[in-house]
Parts: sequence; C-alpha cells; structure tokens
Amino acid sequence: MKWYKYILFVPLILFTWKAMADALNEGFLKLSENKPEEAIQLWTPLAEAGDKVAQASLGLLFQTGQGTEIDFIRALELFRASAKQGYPFAFTALGNSYHEGLGVKENRRIALIWFLLGAEHDPNSAFMAQALMTEIPEKEVQSLIQKAVVCQNSDYLKCDF
Repeated sequence: MKWYKYILFVPLILFTWKAMADALNEGFLKLSENKPEEAIQLWTPLAEAGDKVAQASLGLLFQTGQGTEIDFIRALELFRASAKQGYPFAFTALGNSYHEGLGVKENRRIALIWFLLGAEHDPNSAFMAQALMTEIPEKEVQSLIQKAVVCQNSDYLKCDF
C-alpha cells in the first residue's frame, strides 16, 4: 500500500512545479508590461521558496528600485541565495554590486571573482572579467582565479568573499 502514496505524490509535485514556472513567467510578463509591483508579488513567494531565478530577478528590482524602494541589502541577500545555487545571472549581479559599490564597499577584486564565475554563461560577465584583469596585477589575478575555482568546485558553498 505504501507505493500507492507515491503514485499520488508525483502528480502533486508536477502540478506544483508547473504553477511555480507559470508564476515566474507571469512575473516576467508583468515586468515587460511595466508593472514591476505585480512581478514582485509573483516572485516573492517563489524567492522565499528557494527559486534561484526568482531570487535573482527580485534582487534586481530591489537594486534598481523598480516597483519598490531601493534596498541594496535585500538585493544582495537575494543575489547571494541565488548564487549559492549556481545561477550565473546572480554571479553577474554580485560582480556588478562589488564593482559599483551597491550595498557593499566597492571592491574590484571581489567583483572579478564573481564575474569569472559568471563568464561562461553571461557575455557581460566575461567582458567585465577581461576588463578587470587588465587593472589588477597578474599575480593577484591568478590568486583570484583560484578562489573562483574553489568556489565553483565546492558547488558554491565555499564562496566566502
């Protein structure tokens, strides 16, 4: 009889996943319609449930003040939660936060690490990483690359920067 419970559980999981995906997509639609407040309402429960795309997207709204007050600290929290799940956009967002000093002290070395992590998937991160590598001494760049590798190899658990 226990196997019967699992048969009922699978459709419930699939239904929940589809509903989350629908809310995420609807949030992007609302944003394209210049209704960021509605996107925030749709994405907040998803972000709280751990959806990495909703976390990073919501973080950007807090960082830019679209549909809400600017809140750099909340944006950073959301970007970090998303980055811990390996979401490349979150790496770019964190790199930009450190590069521009948005909610954190400006730090181009930490920015470089985040841009390196995002470079494979995001051309903006790749461009920024290349640009920053020309500003930082080569010996330091090698050390920062190593930190990015350790972070990546730890499934983003050892990213203490």
